Amino acid sequence: RCIFKPVRIIIDTCVWVAAVRSRRGASFALLSEIPHRRFQFGISVALFLEYRAKLVETAAKGQTRLNQKQTETILSALTFYGTKVPIYYRLRPNLKDENDNMVFECAANFGASTIITHNVQDFLEPELEAYQIEILTPGEFIKRIRR
Repeated sequence: RCIFKPVRIIIDTCVWVAAVRSRRGASFALLSEIPHRRFQFGISVALFLEYRAKLVETAAKGQTRLNQKQTETILSALTFYGTKVPIYYRLRPNLKDENDNMVFECAANFGASTIITHNVQDFLEPELEAYQIEILTPGEFIKRIRR
């Protein structure tokens, strides 16, 4: 008997922003995969608040076809399917963007094997190598889970 253990990931905010801007890319494909539970994604309170701020801002600027109610529905789905990550250890690896520090901190506390982002280069710092967290784009990750 084989027990499937889904990969644990953290998804950077830029991925969700790209997903609501276009239905054609890998970011939207990742959003569409959530109900299938092929992966387990973690979400901390701080990360959720960033998701909310950026998605609401994107909708308010007219950069998506979603209205406020649809945006709230997506946010509700993220909290429903996401695994809540309590932050027991504050980790600030001094990345250039403070929001990237928050993403990494969530990944480390969740025991994630992968961070999904469009900004791969932002996470390629020598001090992060010890955590052995892989950094992938949405396209790279989608190819892996659809094999």
